Amino acid sequence: MIELLNCPVCNSDSFDSFIETTAQMHSNKELFNFDQCSSCKLVFLNPRVPLDDLKNYYSSHYLPYRGSEAWGKYEKRVEGSQQKLDLKRFKRINAAHELSEKSLILDVGCGNPSFLKACQQRLNCQTMGIDFSDEGWKQQPENFKEINLQVAEIKDLPSNLQPDVVTMWHYLEHDYSPLENLTLLKSLSKPSTTLVIEIPNFDSSSRKRFGKNWAGWHTPRHLSLFSPKNIALLLEKSGWKVSEILTYGTMDPYLLYWMSRMEQKGIRWDKNMEEEFVQFVIGMVKFLPKRWMEKTASLGVMTVIAQPK
Repeated sequence: MIELLNCPVCNSDSFDSFIETTAQMHSNKELFNFDQCSSCKLVFLNPRVPLDDLKNYYSSHYLPYRGSEAWGKYEKRVEGSQQKLDLKRFKRINAAHELSEKSLILDVGCGNPSFLKACQQRLNCQTMGIDFSDEGWKQQPENFKEINLQVAEIKDLPSNLQPDVVTMWHYLEHDYSPLENLTLLKSLSKPSTTLVIEIPNFDSSSRKRFGKNWAGWHTPRHLSLFSPKNIALLLEKSGWKVSEILTYGTMDPYLLYWMSRMEQKGIRWDKNMEEEFVQFVIGMVKFLPKRWMEKTASLGVMTVIAQPK
């Protein structure tokens, strides 16, 4: 385990234990500690799992890597939900930055790169995705053959890359060196580059409601739990100027509520999720009235849009 002596955002050495949670979406229920910085209020995992050992927590229990197949006979319905999500993300970046066939979209932490494929299909633009593992695409290479996919870190990117849009869909909370990597991204961007980040919001109603079972902890994969003020501070320190912070994202906040309830229930995450599907849908319908509040009070997710200073 790696212990931090300073806050990853403001470098303060003053912090206290905030909460202990068990490993989520995993068979091992060991306890992990999150500290909170006394200065910028960032909540961060401390100590953390060494990066080389993190792969042990992306096992058959990890639902995002299992994808739609995890839902058995409801697989096609879940695939349709992913397509809707990809379209929402395309619309989000298209509203933030005028795109064309010449545009280069870089997705950091691309996982299953269906979002990049959606961008390519709609614009025939250049697309590039990086991740620490090829688990998200290695089983279907033909499906993503037009996309530049690499097992790589931000430090491996060419210095003259100059993407038009950089996206981080629930990546930054996993980053071991967020300040360093955001600074590197700034150095390889152009003045007109737009950065779009979607992350869990620590200052959200779902975190306050579910406590140690909040799925936003995603222990031990999530290292930093940001709030609007400290994510703005982090971007400012790394050379970016925040133009907008939204109290919602493209991800349905119901997913955080559902996953949190499943953590409370103690389900086996490696099982066939078919038996959970009907109750999942019923819960989603009941959750609809809460969705009306997400633009004024965060339900669990936030979006940050920034440009180089």
